[in-house]
Amino acid sequence: MKKTNFKIRFCKTLVLMVALINFVGCSKDDDNPNQGTGSIDVAVGTYKGAYRIDGVNYFNAVLIVSKVDDNRLKFDAKAGEPYSHAASRTIRAKADVPGLVNGDDAQGLFGYKIAEKKLTLVVNTLEIPYSFEGEKQ
Repeated sequence: MKKTNFKIRFCKTLVLMVALINFVGCSKDDDNPNQGTGSIDVAVGTYKGAYRIDGVNYFNAVLIVSKVDDNRLKFDAKAGEPYSHAASRTIRAKADVPGLVNGDDAQGLFGYKIAEKKLTLVVNTLEIPYSFEGEKQ
């Protein structure tokens, strides 16, 4: 009799555990809602960080990212600043990896981490080589 009661309680507990695991594990809630929608629009904006232009560092620098079309972004230094001589670049962009907008072509490469709001830009040496690392404002 005791063995039968134990088996019944064990089976009930096992069924309850499986039901709870399925209920919690198969939730339709999105745990990461800010991971992007496959659009490069999330990378558009103003960034503040550090420029490194031809070996010289410029801190608290401002970079403006604008959308040219559905798959290209333009990177411009803020006008009227000591680092403004950095040439603007237009780079092909894609948002095919969740949480990341990135791109690379002949003008340079960049990566924008959506959750951290961090941008890294490295341009190819067409005129003056430079890089930028900063956060979205």
